[in-house]
Amino acid sequence: MDRDILWKGIIEDLFKEFISFFMPEIYEHIDFNKGHSFLDKELAKIFNESDNKKKYPDKLAKVYLKNGDEKWILIHIEIQGYKEDEFAERMFTYFYRIYDKYRRKINAIAIFTDEDQKYKIDKFEYKFYNTKLTYEYGTYKIIEQSEDELKQNSNPFALVVLASLYLIKSKKSINDRYMYKLSLIRLMLQKGYNREQIEKLFIFIDSLLELPKKEALKFNEEIKILSKEGDSMGLSWESTNLAKVFKEIGREEGKAEGKAEGKVEGRAEGKAETLVKLIRKKFNLIPKHYEDKIMILDEKKLDNIIDNIFTIQDIKDIDKYL
Repeated sequence: MDRDILWKGIIEDLFKEFISFFMPEIYEHIDFNKGHSFLDKELAKIFNESDNKKKYPDKLAKVYLKNGDEKWILIHIEIQGYKEDEFAERMFTYFYRIYDKYRRKINAIAIFTDEDQKYKIDKFEYKFYNTKLTYEYGTYKIIEQSEDELKQNSNPFALVVLASLYLIKSKKSINDRYMYKLSLIRLMLQKGYNREQIEKLFIFIDSLLELPKKEALKFNEEIKILSKEGDSMGLSWESTNLAKVFKEIGREEGKAEGKAEGKVEGRAEGKAETLVKLIRKKFNLIPKHYEDKIMILDEKKLDNIIDNIFTIQDIKDIDKYL
C-alpha cells in the first residue's frame, strides 16, 4: 500500500498522539477538548496543480489553544527515498500560500522516511542583493532514531517510527521483515494500548511491512497465538478485533496458490476495499452504486483513484475515474 496514504491515515486516526510525539513543544498548549479538523479540501483549492508532482502539503490541521487563540499546524510528511534539491523551497511555498490564504500562525514539520543519512533539509534561504529571507521548520529523520529508545517509548507513534525504521533495515530481506513485523506486534500487545490504538497501529504495521502470501499466512497464525497469550492483559483476539483485520488474509487461504490470476484478483480485491474505506473516511459516506462499481474495477484503475483520492474535492468527481 502507498506509504503516503498510510501516514495520512494514522495521523488522522491518532492525531493527539502524533502531536505529543512529534510536536511536544506545542502539545501542552492545545485544547484537545475543543476538537480539531483537517483541511484537505481547502488545501486542494490552494494547491490546484495540473502536473504530476506533489504540490501540496500532506496534512493541514486546525486546532485551538488553551488560552482561546486559534492555531494552524502544517504537517508535511515527506516519504520520498531520494534527494530533492527543491524540497526546502517547496516547504516555503506551502507556508506562504497557506499564510496568505488564512493569515494564521503555522507550525511546520517535515518527516523524512528515506534511507539517506545525510539528507535532512531544515530551512529555505533566499538572498538577492540587500534582500534576505530564511524560513526554518522542524524536521524528524526516521533513520537517525534509536531502536532501543523507540521500544521504551510508550507513545503509539514510537511503533509507527519503529516500523518505518524496520522497513529501511529489512530492505529486500523477507525473513528480516517477517521477524521485525512479529517483534512489533509483540511490543504493541505489551504496551497496554487501548483497542482503537491497537487496531490502527496493526493496520499501519501490517500494510507497511507487507509480506508475500506464504509468509503472510504464517504470520497470521503467529498473531493468533500471540493474541491468545495476551488474554491476561485483556487483549484477546476478539477484544482487539484483530480477527477482522485479518479478514483479507484469511480469504487468501482459499485461493489456488501460485496461480497468477488468483494473485492479481487478490490484490485488486484488497485495493478495492482499501479505496472504499478511504472514500468513506474522506467524505463520511459512499453511495452504494459507487461501492459496487469500485469492487469490479481492475487494479490499474484502482491505483489511479487511490493516487488521486486526496485531491478529489467532491465525491461526484469520482465518476470520471470509474
